[in-house]
Amino acid sequence: MTFPCRLLLAVTADCPYIAEPWSEAPHQWGQPLPTLAELDGSQSFADVYVAWNEDGLYVVARIDKEGPIVGNRRRPQSGDGMQLWVDTQPDYSGHRATRYCYHFVILPGAPGCDEPLAWQQHIRRARQRPSLADPETIDVSVDQGDEEYLLRVGLGTDILSGFEPRVGVELGFNYLIHDTSAGRQLWSCPPQVPYDRDPDSWGRLRLVD
Repeated sequence: MTFPCRLLLAVTADCPYIAEPWSEAPHQWGQPLPTLAELDGSQSFADVYVAWNEDGLYVVARIDKEGPIVGNRRRPQSGDGMQLWVDTQPDYSGHRATRYCYHFVILPGAPGCDEPLAWQQHIRRARQRPSLADPETIDVSVDQGDEEYLLRVGLGTDILSGFEPRVGVELGFNYLIHDTSAGRQLWSCPPQVPYDRDPDSWGRLRLVD
């Protein structure tokens, strides 16, 4: 078995300030987050862009996709979509989530639903749990093209307790893109670790101008 190289990395990426993120194409925000899956011999099929401003954190995934989008509300990872983990007060202590750790599920669509879906769910074995956000407060949209789609998510400061949006702040962050044909793309760690509940396995976003 090949040793997963991402276990040797502590990943930190810049998160640029964008005053009006939805008025600009994601490539205008700057470079996408580095796709680290290649370090472990996996192929990347999505680019993920991040940004921030005084109102919140913004994420856009550009996902290669030919054919229909197939979401699964009951088993999200068996369909198309994205999951995000955010820690607004990262401290690398104890490998267990705190009340500042968040898990969001975002689907571009699902059977019987014409709109994209987004919700927050609790993190297993967390020491403390934040209140679950009203799904209506999660800003989500999707644009589908012939060979790709864009999935946009906005997480406001009213959702992310402990988030202090200013230059120099660091957030714990991880994403998982799941696709019915391409498989899974995980950012900051290999799939062998319990990334769904261990904030110490997540990378960092550094808020910059």
